[in-house]
Amino acid sequence: MGVDGVPGGGGGGGGNRRGKTYVSESGMKLRTYIASDGTEHLGSALAQRRFRPFPGPPTGSGPPLRILPIGGLGEIGMNCMMAGVGDRYVVIDAGLMFPDFSDLGMQKILPDTAFLAQWRDRIEALIITHGHEDHIGALPWVVPALDPSTPIYASSFVMQLVKKRLAEYNLWDEKRFITFEMRQRFQAGPFEIEPVRVTHSIPDCCGLIMRSDEGTIVHTGDWKIDENPLDGQQFDRELFQALGSEPVALMMSDSTNVLSPGRTVSEQVVHNSIVEKVLEHNGKGRVICTQFASNLHRLYGVKRAADASGRKICFVGASLSHYLEAAWQDGRAPFDPRELMPPEQLRHANPNEVLIVTTGSQGEPRAQLSMAARDASNVLKMLPNDLLLYSAKVIPGNEGKVTKMLNALAAQGARVRQSRADNLHTSGHAYQEELVELLQSVKPQHFLPVHGEYAFLTEHALLARERAGVNFVDVIRNGEMLAVRERRNRKTVSTGSMAAARAAAQRDEETMVKYEGEEPTYFFNDGGKGTGTREEMEIDMRSTMALEGVVVAGVEVLRAGAGDYGLTSRVRVTTRGMWTNEGRLLAELNEAVEGAVGRLSGTASLVEVERTAIDVLKRRCLAFNGKRPEVIAIAYEHDPRDAHLAAVAEAREAAARSASEARQQDFGG
Repeated sequence: MGVDGVPGGGGGGGGNRRGKTYVSESGMKLRTYIASDGTEHLGSALAQRRFRPFPGPPTGSGPPLRILPIGGLGEIGMNCMMAGVGDRYVVIDAGLMFPDFSDLGMQKILPDTAFLAQWRDRIEALIITHGHEDHIGALPWVVPALDPSTPIYASSFVMQLVKKRLAEYNLWDEKRFITFEMRQRFQAGPFEIEPVRVTHSIPDCCGLIMRSDEGTIVHTGDWKIDENPLDGQQFDRELFQALGSEPVALMMSDSTNVLSPGRTVSEQVVHNSIVEKVLEHNGKGRVICTQFASNLHRLYGVKRAADASGRKICFVGASLSHYLEAAWQDGRAPFDPRELMPPEQLRHANPNEVLIVTTGSQGEPRAQLSMAARDASNVLKMLPNDLLLYSAKVIPGNEGKVTKMLNALAAQGARVRQSRADNLHTSGHAYQEELVELLQSVKPQHFLPVHGEYAFLTEHALLARERAGVNFVDVIRNGEMLAVRERRNRKTVSTGSMAAARAAAQRDEETMVKYEGEEPTYFFNDGGKGTGTREEMEIDMRSTMALEGVVVAGVEVLRAGAGDYGLTSRVRVTTRGMWTNEGRLLAELNEAVEGAVGRLSGTASLVEVERTAIDVLKRRCLAFNGKRPEVIAIAYEHDPRDAHLAAVAEAREAAARSASEARQQDFGG
């Protein structure tokens, strides 16, 4: 994930997924899933509810280089943007965002695929910068939104992940997917694209140099500068520095860690720390390391620690094996998968000869580590003297779950190492000094911060202006367009006072124009076939039911003997998720409904009965316990032969009204 923290696995099919187990070429036992037939997972994600105007200037006018984000600006995750020249565009990335606790029952938040589908004729390519979920997780919805002939580009390791994901959704088409090499230029839509190597917390990441007749755009992707990458894939400083000698009209850069001073710690430091702590625990029991499944760099340290201590590595967590398999297929696995100990051998293994790697660092209820904390895992049983190395970052919002899990593991006898001083994790996103270094190397004419909360974007814009001297900087939100024109005089970096720089910016403001646009419509997926807008997935209703409770009332209507007033009923009320004070609430609700219905006319319709019951139930619940539950009332006839009475009465009333109106018209005439 972009933020070192989105869990690594999962294509998403939830309980609807159909799976089978097989042994891969690497010798690992894997499970493959069919999540969709190619369309059944889409829901309303491509539906055109109304015409959505394309933001920006009229055709043929305005600055020609355009950026239109439909996700990833103002939030962490869901990275997806359109970059173009005039009316010709490419899409960069197709990521998802994981919902927070308020989006009950949802597993994925998706970018505005309906907008992409509406304007697919303007999109000529899709380019993926790396393989984290917030950059590829929405592909099963984005790919069907595009024209079937639109090519999709990615590096070789990323393509392995993409292939597996889209095969689950029956969307893999070998002819559409094209693998690129770093520094190998290719034409995509209006741009000549040159991928440039960057370092991050997953292998094979790139930035994009996008050249066109109207100027050059540089998009860094997610990055840090790791001086000692464990896989030997160095950050391409040379190419970024060379960009400083050619005009770069616009640069976009990752804002995730803009608030962090200094520089990021190298993965080599974490590597050494893991080795040290495993060796310290020799002869004392098992070592368990929990990490994000996608962080294959971390496995270099795990492998070295296992070799140095005479332990065998055992994976507990399916997504770990899938990422290692992708790396093995691409020739970049940190070790041979055949060296892994099968999980079923754990219970018989010597505790001093095993090093377990597991997912579940975020306290996910169904992950093996979380299940082990509850003593609910059939694979991983905690033992006294286990050492747990927490080699991950706690994603904001997960603190409670993670703390509860780690406390439960400690209560079973495990020693938990997770402090910052333990050096068991490092970020994959650049800190301030790295951000400034890259800006000073590229010397862009205009700068647009991307990938981050809105406060991060504004801080990054300030950093670019004040520390890197970039005069032309702006911040936009999802759905807004930024258009720029190459500045022919190329005076983009301050050489005098800030006042002079601002004056120059005012004179030349037409080289960078922001256009308003509609806020994108985000789609939600429930982990299966359910995909729709917030309203269609009834997320607010789910929250109401969870926080306020549910009341269901069945009202049996007895019309026999009823006159103009005094409708008789039998009421049965049940509640869920509410305090009832040992049943007193139920008694009050039954009495209240019977009383309210009893004041209705004997010919009142079932709809009127239901409306009356709902109203009185809501008022009585609010008075009893201060709650505003979701209330459902179902009225039905005791004697079906009486069903016509309300309709007859209503027809008579309508006829009487018509006759009265006719008499008034005659009188008026």
